[in-house]
Amino acid sequence: MQPARPPVGDSATRALILANVVIFVLQLLAGRHWIPIFDAFSLSRDGLLHGELWQLVTYQFLHANELHIFVNMLGLWFAGRELERVIGTRRFVALYLTGGVVGGLAQAIWSPAPLVGASAAVCAVLLALTTLFPRLQVTALLFFVLPLRMKARTLGIGLVAASVIFWLSGFQRDVGHLAHLGGFATGWVFGLMNRRRFGEGSDPFGGWPMGGDVPAAPSPWRRLHSARHLRSVATMDEILATVLTHGIESLTPEERRILEEARQRRRR
Repeated sequence: MQPARPPVGDSATRALILANVVIFVLQLLAGRHWIPIFDAFSLSRDGLLHGELWQLVTYQFLHANELHIFVNMLGLWFAGRELERVIGTRRFVALYLTGGVVGGLAQAIWSPAPLVGASAAVCAVLLALTTLFPRLQVTALLFFVLPLRMKARTLGIGLVAASVIFWLSGFQRDVGHLAHLGGFATGWVFGLMNRRRFGEGSDPFGGWPMGGDVPAAPSPWRRLHSARHLRSVATMDEILATVLTHGIESLTPEERRILEEARQRRRR
């Protein structure tokens, strides 16, 4: 008998946040002793030229200070959970790591300075969500205090525009603006490629300024729940296949609940 499969959820988002926090705590506890490890696993142009390709992944789990990790994990918590539940854990992890790699390469090509942080990966997650569901109403906290209600596409445009302006103006030179833009580009491409499957339909611009709004389009939450419904149908097929292959006793409590709810809906 094979072990029961865990239900689709936001497990990867939680695991990534936990990993980042644990590593940051170790950084704080190690103090100066962490410096050689920090140098070995942060991303640098020199390291890549010497074949230290692991830095493209390891740098994503290191952070410069408390504010750095707080902002990144806050963005990952709010955007990552919803995106993972829609596209699935494997695609989510692949998108997250790819965004970090693309952003890291962009920054390393531009600047020889070492780079750390999950910002590029989180930017990929944010832009993927805003591209898949551009009409979704979201609340952004300006300066972490003032709540601003806006459409997801407005948030996405604002984040990208800010990164471009900061990069071109030289504002905060110690921040990897090109890493952010590389992550944004990764998420945007992923969103465009998967709109038919997970998002708000076939409109390639999804109501972005050059695409225009579609008055008769269903609400973003309805689209989001429709995507989740499609995933639940696929999950139901997997559950039935498991029952046929391994018996009903192999199901997890969550899978039993899904099966029971489907049976009750059929009766009604």
